[in-house]
Amino acid sequence: MPDGTRTCVRSVSVACFCALWLVLISLLFPMCALGAGLSLGWLDCRAQGGAGSSDLGPGCESTISEYALFPGIVLATPQDSVLSMELVIDVDVAADSLPAWWHMESGGCRAGGWRADTAPALSCDDAWGGLGTANVQGWLVGSPGNSRRHGRLLVAVSAIPGNLIGLAADVPYSACRVLLRTNNTPDCPGCSTPACLVFNSLLIRRAPGSSVEEIFYAAAESAGSNMVQWQGALGADCQSVPVRRTTWGAVKSLYR
Repeated sequence: MPDGTRTCVRSVSVACFCALWLVLISLLFPMCALGAGLSLGWLDCRAQGGAGSSDLGPGCESTISEYALFPGIVLATPQDSVLSMELVIDVDVAADSLPAWWHMESGGCRAGGWRADTAPALSCDDAWGGLGTANVQGWLVGSPGNSRRHGRLLVAVSAIPGNLIGLAADVPYSACRVLLRTNNTPDCPGCSTPACLVFNSLLIRRAPGSSVEEIFYAAAESAGSNMVQWQGALGADCQSVPVRRTTWGAVKSLYR
């Protein structure tokens, strides 16, 4: 066989091997869309230039206020039969460890300081079309990275039973509304401590039997729009809670 022919055969073989490998990967793992357009905004959605703010610095006197965060997403491809979403929002504070004000876990100084619902944003469409419900699933002190200055918020959102949601491509959606409450503020120091909050990942679940049942979106490292500040964030480090490289299986395990 001429050398040119052998080279061509080898090239075709390599191409076939690569194609088969990509098919195998797509069968073994759910769709992963890095840099899929995650955003986070105070008071409103920030997806595609929404009116939400990247910084919030309120006073620390009130015990009855709630400050809204809107996690947003823009999809590159449409998705139908959406059943639920699972969100991960990480926090880093400008202190050696989380102050009492950020201890919102069960038994913490401000237990119940997070809550979630599906109230719509002004600048983005409601992903659930009024047919969703949201709940805080956990506040993990010391996560990620076993750092004393980190906390990780887990939020689950789902369609009201009997409904499935369709999401279009290139449309800015708010996944839910997350509320940072100010309960017990006078008794729990640390409200004025700057912090950075990062919408790190989103797992979309579609109805059983869909071609791809679970789709994992991670924020692009250079995005920036998936990060917001609390009290100016001076001294807090958004990069200390880097973009998640965790597999979809590890994300699922957070919610068990």
